[in-house]
Amino acid sequence: MRTWLSKTGGWALAALLALGVVAAAQADKIRTAKGIGYDGRITGIGPEGLTIDVAGAPKTVALGDIREIEADKYPDLAGAEKAYADGVAGKPKGFADAERLYRSLLGSGGAPQWLRVLAQSRMYALYAGSGRTSEALDAYLEMARSQPKLVVGLKLPAPSDAASPEVNAAMLKKVNDAIRAAGDKPYVAELKSLQVGLTMLAGRPEEVLPLLEPLLSSPDEKTRQMAMLKELELLVVTGRADDAARRLEQTAAALGEPYAGEMAYWRGRVAQLRGENMQAALEYMRLPILYPARDKGRTAEALWRAGQAMEAGRAPRAEVIKVYTEAVKNYAGTAGAERAKREMVRLGGP
Repeated sequence: MRTWLSKTGGWALAALLALGVVAAAQADKIRTAKGIGYDGRITGIGPEGLTIDVAGAPKTVALGDIREIEADKYPDLAGAEKAYADGVAGKPKGFADAERLYRSLLGSGGAPQWLRVLAQSRMYALYAGSGRTSEALDAYLEMARSQPKLVVGLKLPAPSDAASPEVNAAMLKKVNDAIRAAGDKPYVAELKSLQVGLTMLAGRPEEVLPLLEPLLSSPDEKTRQMAMLKELELLVVTGRADDAARRLEQTAAALGEPYAGEMAYWRGRVAQLRGENMQAALEYMRLPILYPARDKGRTAEALWRAGQAMEAGRAPRAEVIKVYTEAVKNYAGTAGAERAKREMVRLGGP
């Protein structure tokens, strides 16, 4: 009897150990940017991020802290995460592969909410960084509807004058509808910023000031800052150079050092508006020299505009190509880099 029990006990122990190995192998995995690892079972998404059950203890990991993630039920997720990391590292195919894989995960049907939000957050970063405003808006709104707190602090990309009027009109309708539905949600100020930009592109500047006035007196500091920048943009795009110059100095004094790069960009825009092309180029070049990582999309645009200003100022062709090349090489995937690439082709650059 003892021999039988010992044998069956051994078999039972072996079976339990085998099950344990299988369970461990099937664990979902989250790794943070700081190298912290969580192995367990992802249970959902909350206002603070993904929740994962680690040996019976729930842990929450902010989406922005996640470097990579694996889930046994969704094997393609690991590949999407690797491709996304490759894109962040500057590998050309990375973002294209990541977008394809994330789209496949979202379109496969039955994807849980946590996976949809994670994929949308990755795709939002991809779209926002490359100036694909319409797609970034869709990802942003899906995240906002799921967990409003998750989009607080995210900056929607500016609408592009290169987009068709139909695309911008469709975005404006989405934004207007979303603002009405959002009420006093914490992300409504960011939507209003995009609303202003789209209204300006629609060629109705007279409709912009009424939108800005309540924002300029908002009790929320970030809302006021956004409104000041939009007012400055309105003055520039309507060709009011002197008014823009005065407002620029007032805005720079109010916003301080954190916005120094943005102020250099707008000094460049004002100088370019006045026909002071080489001075404009110098202002634009402050961004890649002094503030290269604060806003990569804006820095890439500044490099493209610097090249445009240098061309207008009859700078040597080789110097202009150097500026465009910096945008293409150092800020791949941004709208500014794509514009610079087209200019290089036109100039016959490398």
